Amino acid sequence: MDLHIDTSEVDALAVSLGNAGRKATLEAAAVLTKAAVKVKDGMRQDFTGHAHATRIPAAINYDVRGLSFEVGVDKRGPQGGLGNFLAFGSSRNAAVVDHTASLRRELPAIEKYLGDVAERAL
Repeated sequence: MDLHIDTSEVDALAVSLGNAGRKATLEAAAVLTKAAVKVKDGMRQDFTGHAHATRIPAAINYDVRGLSFEVGVDKRGPQGGLGNFLAFGSSRNAAVVDHTASLRRELPAIEKYLGDVAERAL
């Protein structure tokens, strides 16, 4: 007696799961790049309007590396050296700007879109 078991659906699922990581990584990188731009733009808004640091928003930039991004004041940019004083204060003055506000505003969207990426990948 010859027994035949059809495993074509299991094989197709294995291929699909094997490709899920690559696909999810590419989509997640795109989500994080867009998020970095939004956080940068929001941070520029947050740093706008300070009488002695009118050019500092132009020094705010972002960098994406793999599946992470960094947004902040580039000290080489216009008035970039003032970024630490505005964001963290000094021994004599409190911080003037909440440098994390833009990221906190964007986090719900980042979480949603990364969750969508994971769902589509599987």
